[in-house]
Amino acid sequence: MKKSFLDELNSGILLGDGAIGTELFARGAPQETGVERLNILAPDLVLRLHQDYIAAGSQVIETNTFGANRFALARHGVEDQLREILLAGARIARKAAGERVYVAGSIGPLPSMEGEPLSDSDQRACFAEQTAALLDGGVDLLILESFANLDDLVTAVSTARAATSQPIIAQMAFGPGGRTDEGFLAHDVAVRCRAAGADVVGANCGYGVPSVIEAIKHMSSLDIPMSAFMNAGFAGRVEGRLVYLSTPKYLADRAKDLVGLGVRLIGGCCGTGPEYIRAIAETVFSAKRPAEISRVRPVLSTEPPSMPVAAEKVFPGRVLVEIDPPITPDISKVLAASMALKGIGVDAITVADNPLASVRVDTLTVAALIQQESKLPVIPHLTGRDRNRIALQSTVMGAYVLGIRNVLCVTGDPVRMSQDTNTTGVFDVNSIGLVRLVADFNSAHCAGGSSIAIGVALNPVVRSLGAQISKLQRKIDAGASYVLTQPIFSVEQLDCLQEALSEANITTPVYIGVLPLASARNAEFLHNEVPGIFIPDYIHQALAKYDAVADQRAVAAEICESFIRKTGDRVHGFYVIAPGNRVEPIRRVLEAAKGHRS
Repeated sequence: MKKSFLDELNSGILLGDGAIGTELFARGAPQETGVERLNILAPDLVLRLHQDYIAAGSQVIETNTFGANRFALARHGVEDQLREILLAGARIARKAAGERVYVAGSIGPLPSMEGEPLSDSDQRACFAEQTAALLDGGVDLLILESFANLDDLVTAVSTARAATSQPIIAQMAFGPGGRTDEGFLAHDVAVRCRAAGADVVGANCGYGVPSVIEAIKHMSSLDIPMSAFMNAGFAGRVEGRLVYLSTPKYLADRAKDLVGLGVRLIGGCCGTGPEYIRAIAETVFSAKRPAEISRVRPVLSTEPPSMPVAAEKVFPGRVLVEIDPPITPDISKVLAASMALKGIGVDAITVADNPLASVRVDTLTVAALIQQESKLPVIPHLTGRDRNRIALQSTVMGAYVLGIRNVLCVTGDPVRMSQDTNTTGVFDVNSIGLVRLVADFNSAHCAGGSSIAIGVALNPVVRSLGAQISKLQRKIDAGASYVLTQPIFSVEQLDCLQEALSEANITTPVYIGVLPLASARNAEFLHNEVPGIFIPDYIHQALAKYDAVADQRAVAAEICESFIRKTGDRVHGFYVIAPGNRVEPIRRVLEAAKGHRS
């Protein structure tokens, strides 16, 4: 009989297993069914993989349940089979493990719904459902892995801890430098996860082997049990297939390094099959007994992380107008529109970043030219969709050199909207990570000088407004200094937003999105095709009463003017979107917004 898992971990090193999904696919599993469903569709295939890992030296194996949650299974229409899939996954692993190998119930992060994060209550209900079924299936411990969002991981840990006294491992997927996409250092991740109830904290997946090593270096100062599960490097595409190029020896050598840093549970992640686990076992366990492997104390900076440098002010006024970059190199119409907006008296111009994932002139170039021509402050949008982390940092530096002192950090419209079917997104960082990236630039380069004020987006018309407000608070904590909302069309929508902001004690300036619709057809398209825009039925009905587009446009403008008159004294400012970069049709709306200056 084996000892308790934590006793075993305290007395030596334990070897985990490797990839589940990539290995099952490599063994012929159909990808369209969902890998976790194989627990009931092809249990023998899953059982043989577990057995192969144990034969290679694994002392801890994970259940094939990483993505077995109600929301992910709904994509295949089998959410009603959730408990059956979880129980089967636990029992298959238990059968392979017998009494000499530990079984870890695997739980991964939850998917977003329609691009929005799940509410805290939905997350807790889902994690509790997974935890209960895995425990009923006979697992020895739980491993919560590959989380990119720290709050989500903490929620998962605390939910699991409330349900069991069994050991819990919490693993984060880190980016370069041992930071999360939101900018949190691994040290901070470990502290929060331990406080939430995790027994072991570690790193897996993420930005390659170096990110795992850097994360472990930061965690090692805490003198806590740590785990590390490495990918087989980065996947490359060879003849149309994703292939992991790192050799078993390379990963085994890095595993020995990690054990030297204090890791107690070591294993593999994406792309690592039984041959990798065998190589790790031979390297880590052959020369010396695990307890005798020398510990290396990493050299880390003892200076606390720098705080974001606050911009000396947000920007003047309260009427902003968004225009789009042109789809051809001719920017004369855009410059003319900016001069017209200056003549009307708007306070600043925002420039979208390849809206609807369409190819347009570079946003930063257009923003700099508009600012030079109009002398108005210009706020280019900056997305993580099209640029990797290196390019984003270069873009921020370039914006500063060009005199840009405001940016709006947004996720960006999904690439599925692009007309180019070969387009893929980058998303090295999410919107919160992008805020931290700009804030880090301010800290490093703007002390004592003018810095870049950071704006962020907020969608107030979603199924879970609470989740949006929570996400907004994280953006503010990361360094955001003002907020622009998606279009709001009714006083009732604004009431809900302001009540939620008040309950969360958020006082950051919020600029309310106003979108004068171009036509009834435009309203229908935006409502059905563009994420984040919800147009009430009464507006569709009001526009449909008129056949002429000019009449529809006039009615839409009147609706916006009425909304502004009713709410102008309640808001910090308005963020007006100019459809098609046409200024004249929205002149009356802008005049109404100007009339409510504070």
